[in-house]
Amino acid sequence: MEDSAQKQAIADAFKKHFQHFGFKKTSMDDISNELHVSKKTIYQYFSTKEEIFYYVVSQIAHQYLKSMESDLKQFPAYREKLTHLIQMIFGEAKKWLKQNDAFEFRYKYEIAELAFKDAYSELMKQLLQQGIEAGEFSPVPVDLTVRMMQGMISESMRLATANPDLAVEEHLTGAILKLVQ
Repeated sequence: MEDSAQKQAIADAFKKHFQHFGFKKTSMDDISNELHVSKKTIYQYFSTKEEIFYYVVSQIAHQYLKSMESDLKQFPAYREKLTHLIQMIFGEAKKWLKQNDAFEFRYKYEIAELAFKDAYSELMKQLLQQGIEAGEFSPVPVDLTVRMMQGMISESMRLATANPDLAVEEHLTGAILKLVQ
């Protein structure tokens, strides 16, 4: 089996077991038994369960990202694009949390959060840089500003998860737009 196909087969088997049994109860033994490969073979591609989980969630995040990039094309102004991007990130995260709560998503929240941040960071950088070039945003250090935006989004997600009645999205969007104006 080709390396990329083997890696994907491992990820798919992990995802299947994870969704059925949860993270804690999914083991490398389960995956090796299903695929009829040794654990050594699995460890050639992934060093830990957490690494497999990151890989699986990263793939999902990149699927969402493609859809988001397409959706953003309809907005002419970068301010609108940034506002809509924040709304889409929140919308996708809420759907993901609802669908995966039973599958111990919150148990590995930090890994999933990192996978989504990694997927969205380049798009955020592009929007910010293009908005600066178009004169819609103030000249700011792009990398630092994106990291600040990601921190604000992450903390807002935690607040919204803990208390869904809070109107976090509106305040977050306003704060980010002030940051770049």
